[in-house]
Order: sequence, then structure tokens, then C-alpha cells
Amino acid sequence: MTSTPKVVPLKKDQHAQTKINNNNAFAHISKEHMLPVVVHEFVVAGAEFPVVFIKNQELLQPVALLGLNAQQNLFIKDEKWQAHYVPRAIRNYPLVLVKDNTPEGERLVVALDEASSRVSQEDGFALFNEDGSESEFLTFRKQQMAEYLDMGVVTRNFIDKLQSMDLIKEQVLTLTIKGEERRITGIYLVDEAKLNELSDEQFLELRKNGYLTAIYAQLMSLQHTQKLVRKIAEAGEAVSA
Repeated sequence: MTSTPKVVPLKKDQHAQTKINNNNAFAHISKEHMLPVVVHEFVVAGAEFPVVFIKNQELLQPVALLGLNAQQNLFIKDEKWQAHYVPRAIRNYPLVLVKDNTPEGERLVVALDEASSRVSQEDGFALFNEDGSESEFLTFRKQQMAEYLDMGVVTRNFIDKLQSMDLIKEQVLTLTIKGEERRITGIYLVDEAKLNELSDEQFLELRKNGYLTAIYAQLMSLQHTQKLVRKIAEAGEAVSA
């Protein structure tokens, strides 16, 4: 059972002795049936998971599907991650970025979920050195989070471009599970028919922007919905309508 998060800003004095271990590294997502991904991950994530778009506060967000029900993660078994690729969104936990509302304006700061079982003062990777400086572990994690933010901007531009060309539409995935037809709604996919109708000029624009690889990776990733169906059958689970 996962604990209630206790996210606090990371402070040198407060967390001087704090360490992070890798025990049950994915416990915090054991009930997550989707994870955010950035466009840079479409090829590698799409090689294992279906990559689709969902509406998040009216904005489209690309995600990797890990299950077909809420709270159904088919890629965690016996507390172990059952895939080769680990999405960037979960690599740095229990370190996270949070908004820090200050008089100067809103900014993002590094924070720590102190409720995580991976946080202790006994074992793991230290966040700070004895002299108070950042450890190599913390420096690397902060760099990873900064890169992820930059990738998020590129992803937003990618989605905006596709939407401006009317290349993303809401669709229903129809799957047959244990002989019963199920319809998965609330997802958005690249519209392959409209992609094929683009003018040469429009298609060249997508190629010059480096978007074609991600587009085709998203389309090809849909084959993995059958992998989810098989995992459900193997686990003897049901899919809600």
C-alpha cells in the first residue's frame, strides 16, 4: 500500500543526511494505468507501449498506456518493472519539480517526497556531500529534470503543429477481450488518413521539423494494445466498459 505523499522543497540544511535507495523503485506507480511521455520518447516507449494522447485540462498530453482500466498497471508484477524502457517521467522520483509561488513570480523548485519508502538516512545515494555541496547523484537528477522540462516544450510545439494541421483526432479503440468487444474512449491519435492527404509542402514541413519519426512511432505503437489484452487475459483481469 502506498503512503500519502509528503512533498517538501529540497533544502540543504533539512536534508543534509537524506539518502535515496532503489528499493521498490516503482511502488508509487503501481496503480497508474498511463504515464506521461515526451515526443523524444515516442520511438523507444512506442516499442513497448501504446502511445496515445489524452486531454489534460483541455491540453493534449501524450501518454504511454500501461493498462486499460484506471488503477491497472500491467507492467508491474511482484513490485518489479516488467518492461525494458523506463519513461523519463518516473526516473527521478522521489525527487520532483513543484511550483514555488513567490512574490517574484511562479518558478519550479526541486522537492522531495519524504513519505516515500525510498527516503531514509541509513542507506542509498546521498543527496549532499559532507561539506554541504550537492552530490553527483543529486546533480545528475537535477540535470535530468531540467532536460525533461526542455523536452516538454518541444513536445508542446509538436502537438501544436499537428493540431494546426488537423492531424490529431479523438478516436475509439475497439478491442476484443475474452471474446467480448470493449471500446476504449477518451483518447486521441494521429489521423493517418489526413496525414496521407497532406500536400507535398506540408509533408516536407513535418520532415524538416523532425516530426515524421515521432508520428509514425505513435501510429506503430498501437499494435501494443494487443499486448495489453494478452496481459489482461494472463492475469485473469476484467476490463470495465
